[in-house]
This record gives sequence, structure tokens and C-alpha cells, in this order.
Amino acid sequence: MQFAIWLRRFSLNRRSGHDFVGATLVVVQKTGNHKDCPYEENSLKDNFFFLSMSNNPVSLVIARRFIFSAKRFKVINAITGVSMLGLVVGVATLCIVLSVLNGFRSLVGDLFRSIDNDVQLVAASGKWVSVSDSLLDDLRRQTGVGSASRFVQGKVVMATNRSGAVVILKGMEATAYNALGERFEIKRRPLEGSGITTGYALASRLGIGVETPVRLLSPETIDEGLTALQSPLGGLLGDAPATPVEYRIQNLFTLQRSFDENYVLTSLRNAQAVFRLSSNGSQDDSTRCTGIDVRAAAGLSDEDLKSQLEVWLAARNLGGTYQLVTLSDKNAELFRVMKLEKWGSFAVLMLIVVVASLSLVGSLTMTAIEKKRELYFLHCIGLGTAALQRIFLFEGLLIASIGIALGLLLGAGICWAQQTFGLVKLYGSEAFIISAYPVTMNAADFLYVALATAIVSFIASLYPARKAAVISERLNAVAV
Repeated sequence: MQFAIWLRRFSLNRRSGHDFVGATLVVVQKTGNHKDCPYEENSLKDNFFFLSMSNNPVSLVIARRFIFSAKRFKVINAITGVSMLGLVVGVATLCIVLSVLNGFRSLVGDLFRSIDNDVQLVAASGKWVSVSDSLLDDLRRQTGVGSASRFVQGKVVMATNRSGAVVILKGMEATAYNALGERFEIKRRPLEGSGITTGYALASRLGIGVETPVRLLSPETIDEGLTALQSPLGGLLGDAPATPVEYRIQNLFTLQRSFDENYVLTSLRNAQAVFRLSSNGSQDDSTRCTGIDVRAAAGLSDEDLKSQLEVWLAARNLGGTYQLVTLSDKNAELFRVMKLEKWGSFAVLMLIVVVASLSLVGSLTMTAIEKKRELYFLHCIGLGTAALQRIFLFEGLLIASIGIALGLLLGAGICWAQQTFGLVKLYGSEAFIISAYPVTMNAADFLYVALATAIVSFIASLYPARKAAVISERLNAVAV
């Protein structure tokens, strides 16, 4: 059996703006035509508002009316407005700051991906591995793989006529090098013949520039030279070491400090020759390399790609031949610090929400005191202590919901404007590769902000809710 409550609309004091209290109570059985009700249906609709006990929570409807009804003390409305404004500002600030930190995280990841990649397949044991064309083609067809190419990487001595340094030489396929140039707009020439590319910082430190001749000496090259020195007759017997090839700097790049100061790029074939991987020019030697650079498809993280590639390797029984190394693995400490910075900022900025919630406590408590007569009548018509407490819990959550919604919209709008127009510029942007603060919006971060704000607001509403129940009980005891 379903019942309904019809509470009569009237004002206790029209000058003060009150618009609530059900002094006339009619309880009727819901039969569809209300024939058991002593009032005509049209009359009920004109003079009462309907609260279904089974379909509409009474406490929620009353809470909504308490929020928007006029108050005798206007300061209550002002405090409520300040509380809501504080929530809007707090939520928007959190969303913006987290998105900016996400933007820097994405920027750092992009800079590392300029030469490294999301995942690298390298030899499980030893320095080198043979990668056949069929294996590479199969890898490129896998879901989640954006691109895959062989690479050769190792430390070498780069010697010039005046200086030298230990650097990291990376041999890349033409497609990977071209993608690097397009991504960072390097003024480049193709890696052809004996050309190499170095970072500006490395070139400045060694006092070299474009067209400067250099020699690259790998451990294998040095070992050959030392072996020849130990055997003076080696040259007469035809075992003299090969003369190191002279390379010329064709391009300079500026990407990221660790790359600019230490990396030298060249073609895959040149790197194979430096490390003596294709000395005889055979097809088998040409497939030898350090491993495979794999870039994830758009929207896929390096860890997700790693999980997919582990399944692929297991299906081809290659788990013992290759090991997978992600970008996050190689830069774990840096990304851990950035993550700590992000959530540390979140915790600090939540203080804005906490302060706004304290204002909400004051607003709800004053509302409970002002509405003590209405609470008394509600208690008289059967609303228990729990229902009265829910009124103020719902009122606090409704105010918080409005503030959260407006804050999310404001934060998302500002982030979109920054992404689109670059409104806030970086100080000294001429020294950076970007001119404005980077922004990357993450739906999960927005959800965390909304949930955290809702929880804080709910906790803040507990005291006013308990206060309302106590007031109602005291008034009822006095009346009895």
C-alpha cells in the first residue's frame, strides 16, 4: 500500500518571505483517483504540494526549498553564496593546477620520446640481437603499436682534431629520424653517407659545428687497435685494424638537456659499422642491432603497451630472447617526483575547499537555527530525527554539487582556452621549446576533485544536521 503526503502551501510571514510549513496534513491512500481524499484533486493541486513517500525523498525536496527560500537574516544567503563561490574557486583551481602539471608531465614524456620510445625490446642477455624483417613486420601489425624500428645504441669516443668526449651514439632508421625532425622542427638534412647529428650543448662544449670532421671509436674499434698493438706482425699478415671512418656533423638539435649534452645520432648502417655489427656486409649482419624502438598508438600508455607486447612475445616463444623496457622504467625517479609534486599540490589546494566547507558549516547551522519552527512542524507531522538530519545533509550536498559543477565547467573552460590560445605565457619563453604553460586535461583528475570536494562537504554538513535534530527535539520537549 502506498501513501502520499500533501502539505499545504502558505506563508507564516509573507513580509519575511517564508514559504513553507505544512500546518494542514492530509494522508490519503494512493488509489489513482484519490476518491478517499476529502478534497477535490484540483483543489489539492492548487493549495498543496505533493510529496510521494515512495518515489520522492521528502528530505531532498525540503532541502532544495531551504536553499532557495528567502531568509529573515540576509547574512545567511550571503554566507551560502560565499561558500558556493569558495567551492567553485577551489574546484576550478584544483582542475587547472592538476591539468598544468599533467601538461608538464606530457611535455617531459614527449621530450624523452624524441630519441627514446615508449617501449624498447632489447636482448635478454648480451648486447646485440638479430631482428628479422618478418618479426619486425609482425610487430608493426600488433594492436596498440604506432611504429616500430630497429636501433643501435652504445657509448663511443667522439674525437676531433682539438678535443674528444665519451658520448652515446644512436643509430636510427630513416623513418624514425624523419619523425623526430617533423616533431621538433629541427632544421635538418637527411642522414646520408657519413653524416651525424649532435646536440647544441655537446657541440658547444667541444667547440665544433656543422661540417666539422669527427671520428667515432667504439669499444670494438679500440679493442681491435689494442690487439694490433700486441701483435706487431698482425698488419703484415693482413690482420691490421680498419681505419676509423671520418664522419661530418650535418645537423645540430635542441631537445632535452640529457640528450643535448650526450647524444649523437646517425643512420642505422653507420652505427652498425662503428660497432662492427656489419663488417662483412652480409644480410645476417645487417639485422643485428641493440633492439627495437616501439612507439605506442595514440591514447595508450607505455605500461599498457608493455603488457600487450608481453603477450605477443609469449605467443611467439620469444620471452627468453627479448626483455621489455618502458620509458617509465628508465626514468622512474623523475616521474615519481613529478607524481609526488602533483598530488602534493592537490593536498595543499584542497585547503581552499576545506575553508569553503567551514563557511558551509556556518551557513547550514544558521539555517537550522532560523528554521527551528519549520523543523518543529515537520517533527510534529511525523518526520523523525534521521529525516531531519538528512534535510541538512542534502542541503549541504546540493550546495556542494552546484559549486562542483560550476567549478568543473570553469576549470575545463580555462584549460581549453589555455590549450587553444596559450593565454598565459612562460616567463623567459624564448629560452624554452614552448611559449605557454602546457595543459593536459585528465577526466580521472576531474573526477577525483569532484569526489574529494563532495566528501569534504558531506563531512562539513554532519554538524549542522545534528544541530537541526537537537533543536527539533528540544522544541518538541518544550511543547509536550
